[in-house]
Amino acid sequence: MAEIGRKWGADFVVEGSIRLAGSRIRATVQLVDAQTGAHVFAEKFDREVTDIFAVQDEIVECITGRLFFSLRDAAGAKRDKSPTTSVSAYTSWLKSHAAWRNGDEQLARQHMQEAIRIDPNYAPALAALALLYAYWRFSEPSLSTDAQRDQQAQQFARQAIAADKNNPYVLTSVAACFAMSAQIAEAMRYSEMAMTMSPRDVNVLLARGWIMSFAGRHREGLELAKRACKLEPLLPPAFVSSLGDCYYLARELDAALAAYRTLIDAPYFFKLNEACCLAQLGRVDEARRIGQGAPEGFDTTVHARICAEMCALDEDKAFVLEGYRLVGVPLNGLQQPSSSPT
Repeated sequence: MAEIGRKWGADFVVEGSIRLAGSRIRATVQLVDAQTGAHVFAEKFDREVTDIFAVQDEIVECITGRLFFSLRDAAGAKRDKSPTTSVSAYTSWLKSHAAWRNGDEQLARQHMQEAIRIDPNYAPALAALALLYAYWRFSEPSLSTDAQRDQQAQQFARQAIAADKNNPYVLTSVAACFAMSAQIAEAMRYSEMAMTMSPRDVNVLLARGWIMSFAGRHREGLELAKRACKLEPLLPPAFVSSLGDCYYLARELDAALAAYRTLIDAPYFFKLNEACCLAQLGRVDEARRIGQGAPEGFDTTVHARICAEMCALDEDKAFVLEGYRLVGVPLNGLQQPSSSPT
């Protein structure tokens, strides 16, 4: 394995086997550290052979989906263990993603800031910072900081695109940032570009589905999000919440509630999503108990406004605001569109 790694200049190698047993096909796939030979990922597939090409496509999609996070984590672990690896923009980028997946938003921002301090034109870090600043508006909403964070997020997004508009990760992160800034046309444009370049990337699939849902294409968006989550079971909290959002906008409230409730130690604004589901399902008392638990400094009115602004359709804006109204969030003059929720 070390020889293969040297020959191809690869840190990791995918190997596997396939067997046909009667009418079933069985495949085994491993991701192997080329230097040590250690297995960092393994998966088995057992399928009925009715259409061999359909089975082949399904296995390829599963493999690429599962490898998306496994490769990133394995690469990060490998670099951390190497005493000869110096601090770099890339290692800071990896550390930021690790912090993000562990729910430490502040540390994620710090590592990503360090990445662009080292390399101010590092497009993936600029794109990630755009997304982190956009996300910050939702996790800690405040009237005094919202406009500034929104401006910073969009500025990082445009810097990222200027640095590299041919990277699906950059395009997807920028698209999600623009969606959260209520720039839905820009979000759709960049997410479509990412899908064209990398149609099997889990991150690309989920972001595209989530953005399409806020654009009012609920069924298409939900199906993409479901497909992405099926391919990658080890999703960070924001991904699970995105699936919940797609169910919610499609008015599949029980499924949305189930998705939100799979989150462990969820931040408060994810809990607010759960509360809105409960309220729309008629479980208003439960919803209001969550609504009353806002941490100090968390402006629920600002949060409701920016969530509603993301929706391209008036009926979706009205639906979102109605959820917050039922939870007990003071809308303070926020006007619901004239269209009624459907």
